[in-house]
Amino acid sequence: MTQRSQKERKTDGEALQGAILVGAGEDRQLEELARLSETLGLEVIGKLEQGRRDGAGYLGRGKREELGGLVGVTGAEFVVSDDELSASQARVLEKAAGVPVVDRTLLIIRIFEAHARDAASRLEVELAELTYRLPRVRGGYKALSRLGGGGVTTRGPGEQQLEYDRRVIRQRMERIRKRLAEEKAAREVRGARLKKEGPPSVVLVGYTNAGKTTILNTLSGESRSTADRLFETLETTTRLVAGTVSGAAGNRANGTGSGSGEEAPGAVRPDFVLTDTVGFIRKLPTQLVHSFASTLEAARDADVVILCADAASEKLEEEIRTVEDTLAEAFSAEDGATWREVVLCLNKMDLLSGDRRRELASSYPDAVFISAKRDATGPLLGAINDALARSRVRVRLLIPHSEYGAVGGLYGRAEIHDREDTEEGLKLDVTLSKPQARRYAHYRTA
Repeated sequence: MTQRSQKERKTDGEALQGAILVGAGEDRQLEELARLSETLGLEVIGKLEQGRRDGAGYLGRGKREELGGLVGVTGAEFVVSDDELSASQARVLEKAAGVPVVDRTLLIIRIFEAHARDAASRLEVELAELTYRLPRVRGGYKALSRLGGGGVTTRGPGEQQLEYDRRVIRQRMERIRKRLAEEKAAREVRGARLKKEGPPSVVLVGYTNAGKTTILNTLSGESRSTADRLFETLETTTRLVAGTVSGAAGNRANGTGSGSGEEAPGAVRPDFVLTDTVGFIRKLPTQLVHSFASTLEAARDADVVILCADAASEKLEEEIRTVEDTLAEAFSAEDGATWREVVLCLNKMDLLSGDRRRELASSYPDAVFISAKRDATGPLLGAINDALARSRVRVRLLIPHSEYGAVGGLYGRAEIHDREDTEEGLKLDVTLSKPQARRYAHYRTA
């Protein structure tokens, strides 16, 4: 148990609302719960843990009494639990603590609500909150017992209000689901068009606060918020990363080349679209599964998946496993979904000591190590180009002058290694995605 007294807080002149964290059971994640609380603007001033969960009040009777004393000493305004509580558990815990109790699920919903920027994200958060509230709705009147004879169809004003509140919530949830279904259909249409006509796609997935948005900004020149807060990004964002030209004076010299294979000077690497997604977290509330729909769809449809992780995290292995398990559950064999290429990217290497870097290099020999905040993303760009190359085929084409318009469809979508104007037409040595190679099959030469 750790704590800070109310007197110490007043001396420091702090205005943040104080919170005491409580965790019960074997899978306790109070460090992460503290970060979630701080993201919402709470100050963690005490922690209380118990090895087992109590069915009645989450904490056992003795721990609940200890919690009440801790609240009195610290002057905490909230108690935050590491697990979702039933309505009855919350009431028991609130009675013992004497202050409002917020569980992990509601805490994350509030963070999502604070960070939601686009309409779809706000709808998903509202749906999550309504789903959470529905079984916890309490009537606006003190008397909820049946009145006037006790027949099964006779209800007092409290029960009538309670049913009305629940009906309103269900109706609103249904409207939100319809709007989200429409948004999903629109995303699928846009995605199909991009897949057919656009450049290859790369998606960034990973644990929350792994630095995915910083990577997007560095590679694309975007300037999205990269505040050091959990769930800073809630909506998927797609940006074009322009193709590059290799050569002695080009990217290989400044460290942004692929680093594999020999290329002729002036070889053109293709554009690709890069998608940033919402980060995963342990103990993900079921109410927020909808919020990850677009993330999972983007990962499923991508040519390359970049699994990002915070190399400086003390629970790096667990966080990587959480992302892998979440994606594995989402993409079962029945879905027919396959990842063409997956690249593990360990970010924030600038925060590590030399010994820790060598340890990670030994533990993750196939990973790419970068420091996106210092613009040191060259190895990742090279790994992306290599992964795209593995998911593509290299062919030689001869496009007649009379069909020169077909050449325009290659720029930004193909890696052009060489081109030569001849009497017959334009000869090209290119690397294409497999679907594109099929569309240009009638131009292929030996």
